[in-house]
Amino acid sequence: MPDAPSDTTPAEREGSLALSGIVRRFGAVTALAGIDLSVRKGELLTILGPSGSGKTTLLKVVAGFETPDKGDVLFGDQRVTFAPPAKRDIGMVFQNYALFPHLTLAQNIAFPLQMRKVGKAECARRVEDALKLVDLQGLGERLPRQISGGQQQRAALARAIVFDPRLLLLDEPFGALDRKLREQMQLEVRRLQRRLGLTALFVTHDQEEALILSDRIAVMNQGRIVQLGTPQEIYRRPANQFVAGFIGESNLFKTRIDQSGRAVIDDGMRLHLPAGAPGEGAEFGLLLRPERPRPLSQGEAADNAFAGEITEVVYLGETAKYRIRLEAGPDILVRWPFRENGPSYDIGDRLRVGWGRDDMHIVEWT
Repeated sequence: MPDAPSDTTPAEREGSLALSGIVRRFGAVTALAGIDLSVRKGELLTILGPSGSGKTTLLKVVAGFETPDKGDVLFGDQRVTFAPPAKRDIGMVFQNYALFPHLTLAQNIAFPLQMRKVGKAECARRVEDALKLVDLQGLGERLPRQISGGQQQRAALARAIVFDPRLLLLDEPFGALDRKLREQMQLEVRRLQRRLGLTALFVTHDQEEALILSDRIAVMNQGRIVQLGTPQEIYRRPANQFVAGFIGESNLFKTRIDQSGRAVIDDGMRLHLPAGAPGEGAEFGLLLRPERPRPLSQGEAADNAFAGEITEVVYLGETAKYRIRLEAGPDILVRWPFRENGPSYDIGDRLRVGWGRDDMHIVEWT
């Protein structure tokens, strides 16, 4: 069994999750290729990745629905690798709600308490408290079909937390909701998780959702965690080409260093690099987020300045997104604030655009 982290106290480990060397194979397919991960007490950690990356299999291993071929699962100091789901004291919220259709909301929420032999009076008190927490007070006697999808998701969340689980698992819980309701539920879950101090593991393929909700994000690809960090670290300093392309929109260039110490793009574009760039002959990726370039007025300078023509405009409300075909390089995507009384651009407009050397980030190119 792996040792508990040396920098945590027993109280902190009590609400934590640790995965050590988790491997799960299905025939010739390796779904999990040696996962090491710790979730701190009171933390909301998101597992983010595309379909087939292994994130759902990892969640099932934590929940006890899948048994790893190698490795260990620890809750605090307790090894639960082979414990059945019912013995893990986990609350789960699914995309399809998984409410019992023939039971009222109150009966659905009471179910995990009844399984734990909680007395009737205490059960009724906890159910009422849970309904209030998720803003469903007064609706306990309704059946699931009598309430909206958003209310059903709140009821599923109340059922998952009513017994004070040691860990809350959320498996793409907002995928069936429309955009506005999904954004509302994201913020409600985040507030509730912080208020109750819940340790939570959240699974999603939605990058924006992960950035909004998470204390930390573990990005998965092909059964491995390829980067673990805060939302700011993942967005601003992605570790490699996959993370840079998967998280948010990006201008990503394959480049090499020439004799002058500048980066050369295949079509001849040359860029001044940030500090700490590799030496001559090195090949790597350069990431430039769309919000970093800026329009340059006549005579204004920048570390990297180019002329170009706007070939596409997408209005997004608070911002507008422009595709610019640079004269000395590839197309770049930019995103600038949109103001009724400010500058705006149309297809065919020509302008100069520039950015600083430190607006770019070097990534591993694979």
